[in-house]
Amino acid sequence: MKVCGQTVRINMRIIGIDPGTVSCGYGIIEVRNKKLQNSLIPGSPVYITAGEIRMNKKDTLPVRLKAISDSLKTIFNEYKPSQLCIEKIFYHKSIRSAFTLGSTRGVVMLLAAENAIPVFEYNPTELKMTLTGYGRAQKRQVKEMVTRILHLNSSRLNLSEDSTDALALCICHINSLTRYDLNV
Repeated sequence: MKVCGQTVRINMRIIGIDPGTVSCGYGIIEVRNKKLQNSLIPGSPVYITAGEIRMNKKDTLPVRLKAISDSLKTIFNEYKPSQLCIEKIFYHKSIRSAFTLGSTRGVVMLLAAENAIPVFEYNPTELKMTLTGYGRAQKRQVKEMVTRILHLNSSRLNLSEDSTDALALCICHINSLTRYDLNV
């Protein structure tokens, strides 16, 4: 749809990926734009689903990467995300772990490219700052804000840390889109 010469998505479905080699979290939210007079404004984010892809840490890295790839292909086909956001690697305790995590990110980015899904990256500090106002917020603070923003019943919905981080990435992404007016 064109509004004031710009293409505007009616509904935008975003998948957030918190990459890992033993547990890979994902979360999907949707922004349904509202029509206000002659323009569209972004609505509130709506929770679609979240979960984690669990791998056996005894399996070789190629086997775990294939499990991530196969699972994400199924998720992409079922939920049809239009944008993907992923956590940047900006610091890691072990260089070996950083390389392994980089392999997971590579699989995710390749799948996004194969599905023509644009990829957006955010670092953990930026994500925490967007959600809590404090770049060094604790995991529980991020989880609390995710449940508040998405109006989730936290007692009924048991989100893992990885899936909470993935949903937080989606919220951070929406915030950056509306801040820079990138065709929300």
